Amino acid sequence: MHDETPLIIEVRCNESADRGDNPALPYGPQEVVEELLLAREAGASILHWHARDYEGRERADDVTLYREVIEGIREQTDDALLHPTLGFIATQGDAQGRVRHILELNEDPKTRIDMVPVDFGSFGADLWDPQDERFLTDDQVVVNRVAYLKELLSVLKENDLYVYTVVWSAGAVRTARSLQKMGLLNRTTFWCLGFTGEEVPGGPPPTSANLSTFLEAIPSGDPWTVHCRNGDAMALAAWAITLGGHVSIGLGDYPYSRFGTPRNSDLVKMVADMSRTLGRPVATPTEARKILRL
Repeated sequence: MHDETPLIIEVRCNESADRGDNPALPYGPQEVVEELLLAREAGASILHWHARDYEGRERADDVTLYREVIEGIREQTDDALLHPTLGFIATQGDAQGRVRHILELNEDPKTRIDMVPVDFGSFGADLWDPQDERFLTDDQVVVNRVAYLKELLSVLKENDLYVYTVVWSAGAVRTARSLQKMGLLNRTTFWCLGFTGEEVPGGPPPTSANLSTFLEAIPSGDPWTVHCRNGDAMALAAWAITLGGHVSIGLGDYPYSRFGTPRNSDLVKMVADMSRTLGRPVATPTEARKILRL
């Protein structure tokens, strides 16, 4: 069984990850540009990244770093969908601050971004060390209060920005759908189903049962993708391909050391090859825009 809809692959190239686990992880803008362009060639139609300096420090609100990446990509390709971050735990709760760089980038048509990720739901994001059986952090919580979501979605709606709806539980889906009924979240959205690996025990593990629970919660026919923070997403990718979903993967989420020291483009190619093997074509950016009604 397979779906004829072309598979959208999103590359998640660096997030907040440490390159100690894989030296191929990009930090600064030029490294990110190189990785994203290689991933685009390998089959990724959506390019996602975090703004970081060359020492790896995250600069979530540094417009210059985002602009350098976008200009570098647009010099080589004008069709890939660009999807920078709003930050993660360090910036949560500040609706106005989180979108400032997006609004500034969108003032110039040449640096306009295509979609904005909004996290719904809350979960404990503390890191667990499976080998030593101890927590490496003990105060990391993803919190997305409804009051904050209402403010953030209002700003995005005012500025006609496409929302990429990241959900970390079926309850988060229900919250997002309630905000759709209020008219704050557009009915046209792309659902990103968030799972967490063994290193983040506070989130939903990447099992077929949990995937089924998510799929029962989102509206039938809506486009959706899977990703796994701090965990291997390859099994999820296979299920998504056969069930008509899409795949988000990259070194930003997991180093994939079982393959040695792969680059982001290697992971994208594995997913693209898997999809074609299972009888499903891989989407071009133009096809991705059509599927997402962008």
